[in-house]
Amino acid sequence: MFSRINWNDLNKTAVLLVLYIFVIYLGVTFRDVIIETDTAMLLLLLNIVSGFRLRQKLAYVITAISIVAFSLFVLPEHNSFKFQNYQHIITFTVMAFSGVFAVKITQSQQREINKNKQLKSELKSNYELASELASLNESQAIAQSAIAHLERHGQFKAQIWLFSPQLFCLASHHGLQADDFYPAVKQFKQTGQSLSQMLSNKVTLHPLNGESGLFGVLVIETEQGQLFNPILTTLLSLSLARSEANNALTQVKEANQLEQCEENTLLAAVSHDLKTPLGSIIGTATTLSDPNIHLPADTQKELLQSIAEEGYSLNRSLTKLLDISRYSIKTLVPKRDWVEPEEIIGSATKRVEQLVKFHPIKLTGETMLVSLDYALIEQIMANLIENAAKYSPIGAAIDISTGYHDGCFLFDIADRGCGVAPEDTQRIFERFYRSEHTKVKGTGLGLAICKLIVSAHNGTINVTSRAGGGSIFSVAIPCDKYDLADIYE
Repeated sequence: MFSRINWNDLNKTAVLLVLYIFVIYLGVTFRDVIIETDTAMLLLLLNIVSGFRLRQKLAYVITAISIVAFSLFVLPEHNSFKFQNYQHIITFTVMAFSGVFAVKITQSQQREINKNKQLKSELKSNYELASELASLNESQAIAQSAIAHLERHGQFKAQIWLFSPQLFCLASHHGLQADDFYPAVKQFKQTGQSLSQMLSNKVTLHPLNGESGLFGVLVIETEQGQLFNPILTTLLSLSLARSEANNALTQVKEANQLEQCEENTLLAAVSHDLKTPLGSIIGTATTLSDPNIHLPADTQKELLQSIAEEGYSLNRSLTKLLDISRYSIKTLVPKRDWVEPEEIIGSATKRVEQLVKFHPIKLTGETMLVSLDYALIEQIMANLIENAAKYSPIGAAIDISTGYHDGCFLFDIADRGCGVAPEDTQRIFERFYRSEHTKVKGTGLGLAICKLIVSAHNGTINVTSRAGGGSIFSVAIPCDKYDLADIYE
């Protein structure tokens, strides 16, 4: 069954054969009018056309047939290969060499023309791809567009892998499976060389390079052995690098905006939450130092107590501001050691004794040693106990329970305060966030500090409502445990 190309060749060959026969017929019929060299020139013209229009082997065959026909039917001593004189030999020789040379030249020109057409087509295709990629900003969209282009113009199946933040397949042709190429891509990332024994001859890996070096790889699979143009890898590398640079720039801008917002919030917190106790301290101290004002001893004692309490509150606020700045650094690494939870709770309670002196502490839990950062866990507990005291009515107990389960140290701090609104259960751990449902003074940093420290321990912290009113703050921190039950027994 003939393909479309074979039918085209057959049609071209038939037309040229008819023209050859017609020229030979003219040369034989009108040999008294048309000399042999004229017929030879016409056949040479047809040889040039054959070389241009037909495939190389077919053009040579037809040219050879035309030379034989010219010698047999046109040259004197017709219907034979005898030559009457040397002029006929020269004519035949020139006819033969010029025919072969004409086919060779035209075939060479045809190859150059086809090559130029292919190059022009590739340039157009590359320009279209470059324009399409330039209009995209997201890496995912760029990768998918490149894969679709390769399938559309080159009949390639492709995958695009990136190495950062970890090795992953950014986009893939629907006919390829990422798991099939993962080992080879991983090897390529580590050594720069693919595992040839794991890939067929139809699959090649092409590096994606940026200013910082190798950042990914393009996997190409072809069914018919087409040649892959490496300029496509360059276009893809530049587009993906541009996308990553834009993303990094966007993140920097967002970080700067967030930092500016936090600075503004910090200034607002400092101006309000720090100046308020300072104003109270200054006003009270001025009253006590005024010689024209005579106050009873009990009143003076109350005012001095107020100064102490405001100073204590101011010190706690300043400490939290310093802590949040220090703990914002990503290098916060817990220094674990064997500690006893009851000892940490006692130390944390001592730190906030001014606030909890009107709140009984009820402690329950098993005796144990756990591997934790003493100072950091003490700060979590101090902040949570402080919150429980601030939001609970005077005389309300604060319940603290500890335990160990599934490789985690657990502790809950429960109060009988106003509770946390459902919409605030996540936001209360944000910096400077203050719920609109309460009017208790504070900087909004205590729970944010707790969240940072717990995250540094790879733990979790959350808040739930307590039956009968109040809140329960639960903390779980992965750590090792040494059971002391046998020692105390």
